[in-house]
Order: sequence, then structure tokens, then C-alpha cells
Amino acid sequence: MQKELSYIFVCLLPLFLSDCSSAIKPKQNEVPSIAVHTQVVGGRNTHSSVRYVGTIEARTELPLSMQSGGRVLAVNCKDGDRVQKGQVLIRIDSTQAVNALRSAEATLRQAQDGFERVRQVYDKGAITDQQMVEIESKLSQAQALCDAAKQQVRECELRAPVSGIVSGMDTQVGQTLLPGVRVMTLLDMATFAVRFTVPETEISAISIGQKGIVECQATGDTLQCRVTEKSLKANQLAHTYEVKAVIDGGRERLRPGMVCKVNMDVANPNQSSSIVIPAGCVHLQRQYPSVWVVRAGKAERVEIRVGGYMADGVLVTQGLQQGDTLITDGYQKLYQGCSVIQQ
Repeated sequence: MQKELSYIFVCLLPLFLSDCSSAIKPKQNEVPSIAVHTQVVGGRNTHSSVRYVGTIEARTELPLSMQSGGRVLAVNCKDGDRVQKGQVLIRIDSTQAVNALRSAEATLRQAQDGFERVRQVYDKGAITDQQMVEIESKLSQAQALCDAAKQQVRECELRAPVSGIVSGMDTQVGQTLLPGVRVMTLLDMATFAVRFTVPETEISAISIGQKGIVECQATGDTLQCRVTEKSLKANQLAHTYEVKAVIDGGRERLRPGMVCKVNMDVANPNQSSSIVIPAGCVHLQRQYPSVWVVRAGKAERVEIRVGGYMADGVLVTQGLQQGDTLITDGYQKLYQGCSVIQQ
């Protein structure tokens, strides 16, 4: 019996050792997971820079005209001249106005003299209150006529209401000017503005107070601007709206009429929340661009649609959702369905 048990043990020993060795050795067909770097896809508001062509203009343009008509005796400025506040620009014949002033002043002196004499009599009680009121009224009328005559003399000179540059000046000595008719425009050069047109499909992205950048090639200036006006009525032929923005700086170099480019940073009106991914994650080996994502611990290639390129990446319009895990590095050894380890 002992010999039979020994014989059975000797026969089973190779099988036992074979099972132990197989348990110790790793499985030949098991593939290790591939280490990758990932990031979670998130949505954000995207902005793009839109460029328009604009024209520099003075922020304020004052049309000037003579308050009184007459023959021009002197023109002290020409188109393009810089003038100071209070400077006499045009002087017309003031002969009639001066004569009227002298007559009014004479009448005023008579009224004042008469008033002084009557007041002495009134203080003694020699005349009634009604008579005194009539004398005071005549004095007031004489004073009003004298003031009006002085104003007419002053209106024979056209003075600059503010400092600026003369524009549209075409008046000559000897010419007869009519009251209220524009003779020039004074451009207030304290600040400049830029006026540009925006297509009706983009006007909703422009708002009052919005900031932008003005590039003036003539002077080489790159200045900031701020939208102050936006037309409510469109050009029926061009289907555009006029926009005006105030420029910060450039007062010494800019001139009205200069052509410039206006860059406005506007939000994408068709996509409130967009997905932007690094450009290095996009692969172009197939018909459509694709990226690698991690789903359930496995690598999966996903085709995407690109909506444009931005400074910090690629704008994805289809294929990815917010919350997807995007593989950003280590994708060189990936294949469909392989296991990955996120680092």
C-alpha cells in the first residue's frame, strides 16, 4: 500500500509543479495600459475681432454764421487754420451799427438827464407817482435800445466760440454775407472721433460704451476708442448702420478725413458658449479632423468639425461636448479601445 501511494505522488508531482509555474508567470496576451495626459472640455464665451473701415473726424463740429448781414471788410483765417477761442475770424462793415449805437447812447444820456431832474422834483412832492413811473419806463427803454445797438456792433465780428480748426471756409473780402447763413465750420480738436459703418447682421454685437482699437496708417498711431453713438436707422441701399466712437489720444497728429481701420472685439452672436481645444490635439490623417478622448477608461477616436482658428486654439462646433475628457498628450501609441491611465 505504501508503494502504491508513493507511485501516485510521483505521478502527480509534475502536474502540481506545472500549475504553480503557470500561476507565477504573467499572461502572455495581457497588454499594459498607456499613460496619457488629459483635460476636461469646458464651454466659454468666444470673442472675435471684427475690422471696419472708418474716417477720422472732430468730435464736435460747430457751423458758424454771421448774426448780422453786411459787406465783408476783413477775413482773418483760411481753411485749415488753427484758431483760438475769442479770435476774430470775419469782420463786416459796421457803419450802420455804429451810427445806431451813437444815436442810442445819445437818447440814453437824455433819458438819464431827464430822470435825474424829475427825481429831484419828485422828492419834493411836485409830481405824482404815475409821472415818475413814466419817466423810469422811458429810461429803461433807452437803456434797452442802447444795449441792443451795442449787440449789433458786436455781431459785425465773427469770433471763434472755441479753439479749433477752420473748415469749409470760402468767404472773401467784399462779399456780402446774409445773417444766419453758414460761412465756415469750426472743428473742435480737443478730442477726435471715428465714424464707421457696420452691416445690419453685425450691428447687434456693437453696444454703447464698447471699446475698440483704431489703426491710423497715415500717422502710424494705434489708439483706443469707445463707442458713443449708434444709428437707429439703417442705410436702405447698403443695409448698414453708422457708428461713432471717441478716440483716446492722438490730438497732435490726427486730422479730420484720415482713413483708418477700427477693430472691435465682439462676442460670437451665433454661439453663446463654444468649445476651444489646443490645436496640437487635432489630427488630420482622416477625411475629417479627429481627437482622442477617454470614455470608460478606454481611448476612443472622435471626429470633429472645426469652426475656426483662434489665438489659443481651435473652435470645435461638432463632435465634442462639455465634460468630455480630451487626451492632450501621449496619444502617439493609442489605438481604438485601448486602456489608458490618466496622469
